[in-house]
Amino acid sequence: MERAFPTLHREQFDVVVIGAGINGASAIQHLASAGYRCLIVDKGDFASGASGRSSRMLHIGLRYFETPHPLLHFGLRPGRLITAMRLARQAMAAVEEHLVDAADRIWPYRMCFPIYRGDPMKRWHVAAGLRLLSLLGKGRVRLDPEIVDRDHASKIPFFDDLRDTASIRGIACYREFKFDWPERFCLDMLLDAERNRAVLANYCTAELGERDEKDGWTVALRSTGNPSLKPAVVHARLVLNMAGTWIDDILPSHRGRIVQGTKGAHIVVEMPERYRGFGIATLSRLNQPFYVLPLHKNLYSVGVTETLFEGDATDVACSDEEIDYLIGETNHVLPGRALNRSDVQRSWAGVRPLTYSATEPMGTRTRELHDLAGRGFPDVFALTAGPIMTHRSSGRLVLDTVAKRLPPSAPPGRIDYAPYRFSTGENSPPLLADEPEVRVSDIEFGVSKEHAKSLTDVLVRRTGLAWRRNLTRSEAESAAGIVAPLLDWSTEEKRVQVDEFLSFQDTVFRRPAAE
Repeated sequence: MERAFPTLHREQFDVVVIGAGINGASAIQHLASAGYRCLIVDKGDFASGASGRSSRMLHIGLRYFETPHPLLHFGLRPGRLITAMRLARQAMAAVEEHLVDAADRIWPYRMCFPIYRGDPMKRWHVAAGLRLLSLLGKGRVRLDPEIVDRDHASKIPFFDDLRDTASIRGIACYREFKFDWPERFCLDMLLDAERNRAVLANYCTAELGERDEKDGWTVALRSTGNPSLKPAVVHARLVLNMAGTWIDDILPSHRGRIVQGTKGAHIVVEMPERYRGFGIATLSRLNQPFYVLPLHKNLYSVGVTETLFEGDATDVACSDEEIDYLIGETNHVLPGRALNRSDVQRSWAGVRPLTYSATEPMGTRTRELHDLAGRGFPDVFALTAGPIMTHRSSGRLVLDTVAKRLPPSAPPGRIDYAPYRFSTGENSPPLLADEPEVRVSDIEFGVSKEHAKSLTDVLVRRTGLAWRRNLTRSEAESAAGIVAPLLDWSTEEKRVQVDEFLSFQDTVFRRPAAE
């Protein structure tokens, strides 16, 4: 249920969740289904942070073993192997779970990992990693692993585009998976929580106040989207800080840093038809994981980088330097494509909220639910390094933690993991002729039932159309014409909404400057 701030004033909640990305959404879905009275807030739209800027991989976990010189890397520090195996086991469990009840929104494809003579990643290493993953998954996820070492061109349709084919010792092939649309997963979980009586508030900031033993924490709410709404104060017996890269900003007086952001950049290019259904994994010349992955139709995403990031990640975008790096790495892997800046149709970047470590400059990928009592915030918890693929287990981790401290105030409900399905009604036409899956009724539903408050909310996170290709002004105006009567936009406000969406598209999905 969506409630205006004045009507929330002085209400008591079991749990307030700050941050409605994929892990915050999973947390409130699981809590609400267990009978907890919950409120979730986000300073922007739901899923508009890191969850909406990821690589979209629901990967099987091989990347946790993708390191040069594995005998040295894991042998000298066995703890790294234990961590890699734990993360890989979580990844395989997540794949299995999503294939059971959300298969409509999971894309399988054939990943190809070329292995060259002299590579730090050896054939035995990749084969051992795949074998280990099959064991960790207990055979419940079909990987179809194969090391292709002859007749490459007949099994790998892009083989002739690869570099130095004479030095290839084998190409490891296996099934991998992608979320088609992480933002939609967030929304589906939030709406399921709402069906279990949770309260959702986007475009709302939250600030911790005082705490007393009876009512818990006071939390001040302020609208970032409607300045006419008066602030409200609610009470929460327990607070979850799930704000991702903004976690440290929520607790300005805490002692010690929690989050380390790292930036990941991607570019989008068109590949020939023969690439369809395939992806490429390798190590970049910086010895970082590097992927060429199917995105939509013949569009492929290329990435990802990993660099330290400090500051506000709201409008983070790829720089021309990052785009040039990704073009260069793609041409190193696939010289047959001979890409240049003019081939880049769009780009995007996100910031990973990893766990800060004084000994690991780039932070750690170990998911951690921090109990902030020792920092002066009893009954406040914060989650770091929770990847999108394990969001369900993150939600269960949060529920288990809360249940040990606080009983639910209502009877349990029922959790529903089923994904949203677009309308099939013939009476509702598609907005775009070349994207018939999304109909006018889906846009209307996003506004009337899914808390969309802007044209960008609708086109990016409710329908996903903005992820499929760049939209023209005329197309954005058509969408705004559908939304306007539902949100009482004037002609001027409709124009502003179109301008703001196109500015978002030009900034967040920017193309590089001409060479």
